[in-house]
Amino acid sequence: MKTRTIEILHRIMTAQYPVKAKHLASEFNVSQRTIRQEVLEANIWLSSKKLPEIRTIRNKGFLLKLEKEKQARLETEIKDVKDGFLNRRERIFDLVLAVAYSRIPIHLNKKEEEFQISKSTLDEDMRRLRATLVSYGIEIVSYGKQGLVYKGSERSIRTMIYDFINQNLGMTDFFMNQDAQLTPAQKIFLHYFPLVEIKKIQEIYSNKLLKQEDDIYKKQILLFTLIWIQRIRKHEFISAINWKNTEIKDSSFSAFIDHMIEEFQLDNVPQVERNYLRFTIETFNARDISNSIEWVQAQLLTIQLIQFVENETHVPFHLKEEALFENLYKHMAALIVRIKNHIQVMNPLKENIRTNYFPIYRAVTHFVPTIEEVIGGKILEDEIAFLVIHFSTIASVIKRDLNYVYKSVVVCNHGMATGNLLAENLKEKFPQIEITAVLSSKEIELVDKLDVNLVFSTFQLNYRNKPLLVVDPILTETNILVIEDFLKRNEELQRLEPNSHESTELFTQIIDVMKESGGRVDRIIYGKLEKLFETNNLEINKREIQPMLKDILTDSNIMIKEK
Repeated sequence: MKTRTIEILHRIMTAQYPVKAKHLASEFNVSQRTIRQEVLEANIWLSSKKLPEIRTIRNKGFLLKLEKEKQARLETEIKDVKDGFLNRRERIFDLVLAVAYSRIPIHLNKKEEEFQISKSTLDEDMRRLRATLVSYGIEIVSYGKQGLVYKGSERSIRTMIYDFINQNLGMTDFFMNQDAQLTPAQKIFLHYFPLVEIKKIQEIYSNKLLKQEDDIYKKQILLFTLIWIQRIRKHEFISAINWKNTEIKDSSFSAFIDHMIEEFQLDNVPQVERNYLRFTIETFNARDISNSIEWVQAQLLTIQLIQFVENETHVPFHLKEEALFENLYKHMAALIVRIKNHIQVMNPLKENIRTNYFPIYRAVTHFVPTIEEVIGGKILEDEIAFLVIHFSTIASVIKRDLNYVYKSVVVCNHGMATGNLLAENLKEKFPQIEITAVLSSKEIELVDKLDVNLVFSTFQLNYRNKPLLVVDPILTETNILVIEDFLKRNEELQRLEPNSHESTELFTQIIDVMKESGGRVDRIIYGKLEKLFETNNLEINKREIQPMLKDILTDSNIMIKEK
């Protein structure tokens, strides 16, 4: 029986009077036809247990009258059935770990059968899960035969898994006895994280790393290492673009990683993953963070702040994410401790920072209410200025390799030739203006569909959605001054983009690699192309590629397979 069938049976069983189908339909948010079908299934089950069936009383509804002995027996039977079912919280926990770690594709229709619930119930589970994942910057999507997968930063996915495990298990007990009475959540956890592997990690940790004085932190380090191992097994890696690729100098930590890789037979673990695990373990420092909840808060707030400031300023901070994240996380962790202990720091450079880095300062200020809501305290402008310093330092590094541009569109009513003339004149006089398109007066509705910030037109338009300037097709000295003023008034709309010579150089390098291959792509050539893209800060979304070279890719990258 499904959970809803049991709930309807229990509702009818406990009623003193007949219950009408329409009332049950309203209560369970289904049709009366569905209610009748559920009652039929309940009667089949009751019959199999040699118990009286639900009666349908004309014009009154459903009624189940039982003697005390049979009532007690039915309640026992229902309890036994219910014990085998998961509640909504447990089902969502199972879905989170299944999508992250299952070795077979996860399809909702299969989960519906496994959970023994209705499609509408599972749809509601998924709706709630998707809503929860938004706060982590993660989506859950379906790729046909590949099933459900997470879409988002791998670091965010691991933080989310860590958070879900702590929410459902409390402080994870790595000494739990598999033969003991386990809760449904513990059973789900042990299905994906076998106890024998937990013991193995514990032994490696004790032998290879300095002992953690606080047992709570030791357990959290072990948990995150478990999460790391299982994601590595799935070939889900932190992008080399987003994390540094240098060797680890700490010999004890290097030995810990090497032993872990050997014991768990992990293949081709990138150096970036070693660095990531080192950094993550270092963040579990009792001097900075008092519990796992604060650790998650600091991780998520750092991720969200970087994404928010990048969206607001259009500065591609993700190009230097590893340096920014490490420094910003450490500051965020300390900030949380200060705010919760009512400690405020003074920043003598506050006014100077606000003046010189105002776009970043404004973006951080807009995000501050989110931080205050999470940690439950007020953040002063001095703290805001410290956060801005981390962004401004990275922005200065990024700007050396990038140019400011104004994404623009030209609209003309004198014909396309005139519009093209204005576009060329604008690019000649103002190299920072990038013309995305030249439109006629009949195509004005396309402006809002284009990724542009400014509109230049040869005639007056009835348009207010984006900054608009009317200029002559042939620019004069007067027009040039007007355009300069227009650009200055809209400085906040500038974007940072790679220098054009870098794109040309990348294209030339790709041509050279292809020449070297002689037109044949093998493992070595594929690796060179992948490295070339990473060097030029271009991340490859392998899920959207349909490679045919099974000898150079793992199954997780192949979406078309022979039967």
